[in-house]
Amino acid sequence: MAKGAALPFHRKKLVLVLSALRHFRDELREAGYEVHHRVGASYADGIRDWLRDHPDDRVVVQQPTEWGIAQSIGTLAAEDPRVEIRPDQRFLVSREWFTKWANGRTLFRMEDFYRAQRKRLGILMETPTTPAGGTWNLDAENRKTATALRKRGLPSPPLAFPPDALTREVMAMVDARPDHWGSTEGFDYPVTRMQALAALDDFIKHRLPDFGPFEDAMLAGEPVLYHSRLSVAMNIGLLHPLEMVQAAEAAWRAGHAPLQSVEGFVRQIIGWREYVNGIYWHQMPSYRKVNYFGFTRALPRLYWEPEVTDMACLRDTIATVREHAYAHHIPRLMILCNFAVLTGVSPGALSDWFWAGFADAMEWVELPNVVGMGTFGDGGLMASKPYVSSANYINRMSDHCGGCRYNPKERTGADACPFNYLYWTFLDDIRTRELDVGERMAMPLRNLERIPEAELAAMHVEREQFLAALEPERTGWVFRHDEG
Repeated sequence: MAKGAALPFHRKKLVLVLSALRHFRDELREAGYEVHHRVGASYADGIRDWLRDHPDDRVVVQQPTEWGIAQSIGTLAAEDPRVEIRPDQRFLVSREWFTKWANGRTLFRMEDFYRAQRKRLGILMETPTTPAGGTWNLDAENRKTATALRKRGLPSPPLAFPPDALTREVMAMVDARPDHWGSTEGFDYPVTRMQALAALDDFIKHRLPDFGPFEDAMLAGEPVLYHSRLSVAMNIGLLHPLEMVQAAEAAWRAGHAPLQSVEGFVRQIIGWREYVNGIYWHQMPSYRKVNYFGFTRALPRLYWEPEVTDMACLRDTIATVREHAYAHHIPRLMILCNFAVLTGVSPGALSDWFWAGFADAMEWVELPNVVGMGTFGDGGLMASKPYVSSANYINRMSDHCGGCRYNPKERTGADACPFNYLYWTFLDDIRTRELDVGERMAMPLRNLERIPEAELAAMHVEREQFLAALEPERTGWVFRHDEG
């Protein structure tokens, strides 16, 4: 179908979606249901074809999660009364609830939304209004560094699911498609409901207890660490968010996992995941075009070919995405998005890459995360500051810098880490343009004042030299967003 060719989707992502669909089809048939499996030019065209062949029947459709598909299905339902659209059951917050919550707000803050969901759902609550442990957010306790993580030791890897015969058929089909990124080799994601439940149980037992303290740490060659990797199953409907947070809460109440880890995990799901879905539907379709800083740079070639950069953190993170169609949230935010902002990459170009490259990235989740939080493209509607940093943060939270040719402590010179002069000159641009980037950036901007003018001027020169040498992507891929 056209959807699979609308972006240069990672091959593992295509295998995940197509194999899960076919396994679900076969499970329904084995349970005695009559299942019609069609391949069409689009979702709407497939339904039209079926209705043409079955004029006395009707079709019930769950609300699509993506804008383009929703528009085509909505048009079809308006044309044909036999098509009924029902609310999306894959989320805990309806689009109507979010609209009521958002009305009258000029800024959206996840923390306000998250607390409302904790109360509404009764998750991690001592009383209807009092959070467990007396604190809503334990993020301050969850910032242990890469050094601490090495001392703690690595957990067992996530439960792997070797491809069965059906998945291998899908892998061969995907491998035959041209113009897609990555490889199907090593595919091990869950593609059935039973596998997804086993993956959830594996996480709760083996990685949840230490998830919180180490959720922000990064190690080269380690894409998962104490993270769950369950978003790939949840975002295609194999797991429901409520069962996931209830399993985590049960682990805390049973004394298996500390509150700081469970609260951090719960916040990722009923906080961020539900929040970004609400933002997406509240702001679309204009959200695709937001660009607060006015950045126009094409996506650098290194995002597709990491071997062309000698920046170790970028090379390892992008190679990890190319191999696994996955990386956890800190390299996504503080390496991939951070670098794109500091080099002036168009938010839309970066968003397209995330959508294509990550197995768990549907537009509803990646667009707000990338253009809202990751790049501050909406000017602070969603996030309270740009999430940018110098090499200091990356050096503290990862082990990348130890294997890099650049020195994270140098701001100028041949050995200076590009993140340093890119960061400080970005702040200087903000100061010069008098842009509003929120109160949380006040301290970095004050620190900018301490840099000698001559050093800052040298950093501007080095930035221009670095940007001039930054090759644009040369994939030739055509991105079509609304193929449904």
